[in-house]
Amino acid sequence: MRIGYPFLLLSLVLAPALAAAQDRYADLEACELSAAGGRITASARCGTLTVAENPAAPEGRQLELAYAVVPARANRATPDPVLFLAGGPGQSARDILPIMRHALREINAQRDLIFLDQRGTGGSNALECEMEEQDEAWLDANYDQMAEQLDRCRAGWDADLRFYTTSDAARDLESLRAHYGFEQVNLIGGSYGTRLAQVYLRAYPDRVRSVILDGVVPTRLHLGAEHGLMLDRALGKLFAACTGEPQCRDTFPELDDAFADLKARFPDTDDGPDILVTHPRRGQAIDLQFTRATLAAALRFLAYSPQTQMMIPYLVHEAAATGDPTRLASQALIVTDQMADMIAIGLNFAVGCSEDWPGWPDVPGQEDTLLGNSMKEVYDQVCADWPRGELPPDFHQPFDADAPVLILSGELDPVTPPAYGDEAEAQFSKSLHLVARGRGHIVITQDCVGQIASRFIADADFDALDTDCLDRLGPEPFFIDLLGPAP
Repeated sequence: MRIGYPFLLLSLVLAPALAAAQDRYADLEACELSAAGGRITASARCGTLTVAENPAAPEGRQLELAYAVVPARANRATPDPVLFLAGGPGQSARDILPIMRHALREINAQRDLIFLDQRGTGGSNALECEMEEQDEAWLDANYDQMAEQLDRCRAGWDADLRFYTTSDAARDLESLRAHYGFEQVNLIGGSYGTRLAQVYLRAYPDRVRSVILDGVVPTRLHLGAEHGLMLDRALGKLFAACTGEPQCRDTFPELDDAFADLKARFPDTDDGPDILVTHPRRGQAIDLQFTRATLAAALRFLAYSPQTQMMIPYLVHEAAATGDPTRLASQALIVTDQMADMIAIGLNFAVGCSEDWPGWPDVPGQEDTLLGNSMKEVYDQVCADWPRGELPPDFHQPFDADAPVLILSGELDPVTPPAYGDEAEAQFSKSLHLVARGRGHIVITQDCVGQIASRFIADADFDALDTDCLDRLGPEPFFIDLLGPAP
């Protein structure tokens, strides 16, 4: 099913938004989408949007952008749907529809939920690169090998990489809005999706009724430039929380010292010890060289989720006490195995090489962090000859908007911490920043936060929000042994 660029006549603009679901989306087909390895499924209606790859050449290469809609349960939906914008960059919005449909179920009672795969992801000309042992590669710091494999993939992509930026993605969102004739939309962005939400808000302010930014990327931030500092901050808060909890403190005494010993034990070079790790899905033994970069990558990915965060004290203590990081690497491989299939790595670099790397700042103290300058090193390697898109001159300049902006942060987020939320709250005059205590990256999936988000979108106002449930949020219990969390 194809939708061309010509838009509906003004006399028809409001009709689709006010019609019953079967009429609003009669041009879409019923589909079943899955997430979490097929364990979570959801029914939706799916279709494609046809757009020009290069907006200045409308008759040139065309892209089929896949999207899915979960119609409102009410027969006649409120005429301003919710557009969910996925993270990464490189994540498919449709891939996480089953998870977000549950989190946004109260919103979905009256409003349609729309999930458009950003160009370069999912079903929208995905810039995927099947790397050798790609899930292990997330724990490996072989930047030369990564760059070589990406070069091979680039040669096979049917894409002009200059037109896979956030600004291009915002233009695609506007095309979809215009096709259905929605006067306004509500935006929910998670992680990198918060950048896309802000770019759309700047470009089309009159089309936005409300915005939710979950794990916000500040406008001025060159994404990745501060990852080392933010990871160290999250680990420090996590270790302090363990020290403040008697059973965790007694089981893992002097955790800061154990962590320091662990960092000192593994070199920055390629001279780390070889360990055998069992692949969580394939069941085969993997020979992995464990270096300082491997340690950093392992802890970084484990720090995203509040569940895996609570394993970190146990894993750090064991690795420091025994000198054997095998279990730490094994647990990290479970996470990276799940991530490897979620991110279109070509889109990740198409965005990063155009929007972040050219102006990458020198961040004081970054070289002394666990991650060090590894993020810059990988982007230096990949972006040196990457075709870059044109960046608007005000792209990283803060701006204000009339639409109300609800900002959500997790207290222990290792990549977009509450300080970024404070920064966004200061930028937007109509904004409110809420912090979920003890939570990690992306918090709207918590029932409490999802209820707050639903109320906010219903009223597009902060005055009626009941945020008392946030006081009852907290961290997951720490793992004290292999049996799991303390009872």
